[in-house]
Amino acid sequence: MSALDPTAEKVQGVMSKPGAAAYYGLAILTVIYSLNFLDRTVINILIDPIKQTYHLSDKVMGFISGFGFVIMYSILAAPVARWADRGNRRNLITWGLVIWSGMTALGGVARNAVQLTLSRFGVGVGEAAGTAPSTSMISDFFPGDRRSTAMAMYQLGPVIGGSLGAFIGGWVNHHYGWHDAFLVAGAPGLLVALILRFTVREPLRGSSERTVVNTSQQKFFKTLRFIWQQRCYMVVLFGFCFTTFTQFGVGTWAAPFLGRIHHLNTAQIGTYIGTIRAAAGFSGTLAGGYLSDWAGRRDIRWKIYVSGICSVLACPGVLLFVFSHSLLWCLVGFTIVSAASPVHVGPIVAVSHSVVRVGMRAFATSILYLISELIGLGLGPLLIGVFNDHYAHRLGVGVIRYSMATAALTTLFGGLLFCLAAQFLRRDMERAASE
Repeated sequence: MSALDPTAEKVQGVMSKPGAAAYYGLAILTVIYSLNFLDRTVINILIDPIKQTYHLSDKVMGFISGFGFVIMYSILAAPVARWADRGNRRNLITWGLVIWSGMTALGGVARNAVQLTLSRFGVGVGEAAGTAPSTSMISDFFPGDRRSTAMAMYQLGPVIGGSLGAFIGGWVNHHYGWHDAFLVAGAPGLLVALILRFTVREPLRGSSERTVVNTSQQKFFKTLRFIWQQRCYMVVLFGFCFTTFTQFGVGTWAAPFLGRIHHLNTAQIGTYIGTIRAAAGFSGTLAGGYLSDWAGRRDIRWKIYVSGICSVLACPGVLLFVFSHSLLWCLVGFTIVSAASPVHVGPIVAVSHSVVRVGMRAFATSILYLISELIGLGLGPLLIGVFNDHYAHRLGVGVIRYSMATAALTTLFGGLLFCLAAQFLRRDMERAASE
């Protein structure tokens, strides 16, 4: 039976354990996700240089760095995911990677704020074909009891990409200027696109399941109705919105914060942010995925409890980061945030796949990311920028401390919502498995 046959309705899971091809596919998809976040976040460390070049406000920079990406991503994410639930996911990701890498490079030749914003729109167009199809493929590479770990490994992509974005953006800007930083960030994607296209095979849909499953794509409104009725999914979605606000609010404004409050140049900022994200994010993300699978074998609710606890722990990290007058303690706070805040992403995506049917997975992931990133990546950087501009006359340069402190509350709320969602997990998994 062809993996691309849209008429295929049921597949008997045949995988006893993941083989070398599954781990190779996961590795390539993780590299691609790294480039996704490199191209998405390299602008963060360049906010103040771009602002100075084009004489822009924090509000405008918050819009360009957040909504400039999210607008086209949000328009295309759900239609692309529907396509991914019935078509060739590998080829879809390949073309998306070509588009977003090329548009990142075009940001390097932008000569005004409008051109730069349009290039960020283009990055959003390409990246709409990234995460949802990739996570759908991973769920067909790995069975449910290994899926949180696999998704956590995939979530190393943002850690690696965010670190590379900090290093590349900081150092290239310091020595050559911010235009060249975009060119360097966009270049590797074209080569990796070829590697994906010619070395990774499209997996058979449903092959990782332990039982016979329905792999046919569900009708659009039927899919929406099913997802709406899954309480675990809906509560997780709201929690994901809050934690995404924290991730992108802190991620976007950390570099300007260190420059304005602690007077570091972009090379120094890139070194600190890149090193901490790589070390803390790598260990936290992997440990979170492993613990979710390990604890979840004893009590299924721990597949979400681990994410909830770590999201709550990020709250004091944010406060330490923004209110410490010592650079050392500020970086300690950033380390706590970098280790704790990304833990939830892999396990929560894995859980979202467990509470919907196989033919809904890419679409369910797209909805999770679409709504959370509209709020988190779109509103997070923008609202912090608006706060900075509005209260700067009253609070001076220290205004950024208070605007970023809002991220402590959002990660706390998100963590508590994850713990609430765990109460509905077993019921929703049983409903997803029923015909």
